[in-house]
Amino acid sequence: MHQSAKQIAENATFQAFINSYLKEVDCGNWMDMKEWLQEQRPSMTLSGESVVEMELPGQSATFAVEVMYRSLTGRHRVGCVLKYCDQRREWVPQDRLPMMIALIHELHLMAKSNGCHELASHYDELVLRLIESYQTMASYIETRREDGMSLYSEDSSFLEAEQSLLFGHWLHPTPKSRQGMAGWQHPSYAPEMKGRFQLHYFQIDREMVLEASNDLKSASDMILHSLTKGLPELTVPQHACLIPIHPLQAQWLLQQDHVKEAMEKNLIKDLGPMGAYYAATSSIRTVYLPEDEWMYKFSVPVKITNSLRTNRLHELRAGTEIAKLMAKLRFTVKYPRFRMVEDPGFITARFPGKKESGFEVIIRSNPFLDGKDKGICNVAALVQDSLPGEHQRLVRTIERLAKAERRNLEDVSMDWFEKYWKCSIEPLIRLYDEHGIALEAHQQNSVLDLTSGYPASYYYRDNQGYYLSNSYREILRGQLPSLEECPELFYEDALIQERFTYYLFMNQLFSVICRFGQEGLLSEDRLLAWCRQQLTVLEMELTGQGKAFIHHILYSEKLSYKANLLTRFHDVDELMAKNEQAVYTYIPNPFTLVKEEEIYAKAATAAV
Repeated sequence: MHQSAKQIAENATFQAFINSYLKEVDCGNWMDMKEWLQEQRPSMTLSGESVVEMELPGQSATFAVEVMYRSLTGRHRVGCVLKYCDQRREWVPQDRLPMMIALIHELHLMAKSNGCHELASHYDELVLRLIESYQTMASYIETRREDGMSLYSEDSSFLEAEQSLLFGHWLHPTPKSRQGMAGWQHPSYAPEMKGRFQLHYFQIDREMVLEASNDLKSASDMILHSLTKGLPELTVPQHACLIPIHPLQAQWLLQQDHVKEAMEKNLIKDLGPMGAYYAATSSIRTVYLPEDEWMYKFSVPVKITNSLRTNRLHELRAGTEIAKLMAKLRFTVKYPRFRMVEDPGFITARFPGKKESGFEVIIRSNPFLDGKDKGICNVAALVQDSLPGEHQRLVRTIERLAKAERRNLEDVSMDWFEKYWKCSIEPLIRLYDEHGIALEAHQQNSVLDLTSGYPASYYYRDNQGYYLSNSYREILRGQLPSLEECPELFYEDALIQERFTYYLFMNQLFSVICRFGQEGLLSEDRLLAWCRQQLTVLEMELTGQGKAFIHHILYSEKLSYKANLLTRFHDVDELMAKNEQAVYTYIPNPFTLVKEEEIYAKAATAAV
């Protein structure tokens, strides 16, 4: 049956929302489908493997959700929804959007009953952003639904993969929420719409400018060099330099009093849009030009998922310092399949009394230049659901490899997963163990080189995601004394362990395991057992904080989980909160669950 863009978007929104609710709020009452059908005898036909009943005591309501695939790693695939009608004493079909709003209302009632009146007041914000995300997603799907080759081809380019995330974060209740971006602006600035745009340039008096660079060129020279490739006649006065700004941020800046005053004094000159046409990557605010050796990461006046996306001064410094530190540590020389997309320069304009002015720009290296960009794909794009009727990207890759090698899908899948583990998961753990550096390596920050089909190398990107261990502080400062000027980079290991658990395991690794399981390529329990075996061996080898981290992963009954639904419900902007702290909760540890199943299976076999 042909589905409209709105139906596809509603289904994707529902999948993300229900999985968030089951993880963060109430895990529900699970039953085998046959058992539930015999007990409840609903009038409609259900074909899933399980049913999860969800009680809403605040509203005296009960829902039943059909589960087509139950995941050990927590991203279930759900189907039909039923609501129990007390008057008729039967289950009746329920539309998905009203159910999601009912669940948000239940959160609201729970917060009120707990005396959290301030937190309860954000109920309307979540409803607004849920609907806005759903409508935005529908518009992207409508635009791209006939674009299957660039969305899911295993031969697609880096930019095509960056522009392919039609559904977004698959464990976030509002994955396409973009407050602050008007509908007419999406075709130009949203990566999913494949837009390209010129950057907006300001000429700024050098006395106002703060810049740094690890390159032979200064940040301002890097910018000028990139711009004059296409505009060779362009000249800039010696007393000034150019700062590129995202067009959305430029509109915001031109309305600010501090900018208007500087322009009246001729300290700032608005040059408007100039130069080459850039494209937004998956984060929206990092822009890419295949021919340029640099990308730019901007502030934008848009709330994307949880936060208003602004570059902060300490993040600018963090990029240059970490680039210098990694060069001294030579970790990527020791583990050449692991790489960092560096942020070796920054520039901004300073104003009295303002820590950040809005002009903050991060200069990012571009390892994916034209000709070197084929087969480069972030993990989020690799594991995402495909549009109805399209072949999922990871499945395409495995099937092509199996056909070329004349091997079965299961063996190829296992080889692919082992190579993925060796270039991404293991080096990330070793980096923390050997040097006390943990990275916010979620699936969108994680980029794989899949030129051959198999993962050849892993790239980490994001200067907002560095966690340096306080227990390694003196050693790291010995390597790079200037780290003393970046106290914001250092965290206690308890907090690092919480964040690293979520980003590396819950968000990245488990998304890959879940996709293999959902597609029937390899079962989740087999992959979890294999990972546990690898972690057990690794734990014996390691000697630093990585050893304690692995022990925690292997033996804790529950693991920390970033509660995106509760973060949204409480309207927490994690980039502005203390320690950039979102709401965290704890969920059952899949590694412990699999171990318990193995012990039970062995006991049952022995009894026979």
